[in-house]
Amino acid sequence: MRDIDAIIETLTLAHPELVVEQLKVSHPGVDDDGLWFFRHPSSRVEVQLESHTGSCPFLFETNANGTRVSASTAPDAVSLVASGLGLSQPVA
Repeated sequence: MRDIDAIIETLTLAHPELVVEQLKVSHPGVDDDGLWFFRHPSSRVEVQLESHTGSCPFLFETNANGTRVSASTAPDAVSLVASGLGLSQPVA
């Protein structure tokens, strides 16, 4: 299992209404599709994680401000996404 799969699983178990979409590219297998968008109905903010392999480290960004942070572990990425969306932290 890639880190992104564990991150998505952890977040969606804690927040079932979370919407996660991976970037859809024109040329799968050639174009880099390592970008995931996270949204929740209770938040106006969208956050994203980027990694061309789907594994740590991830670049975390949000449309709320110009913050760009690196998440070196899957738990760090989970925390950043939850915080960025204003959601409670999933219990490990």
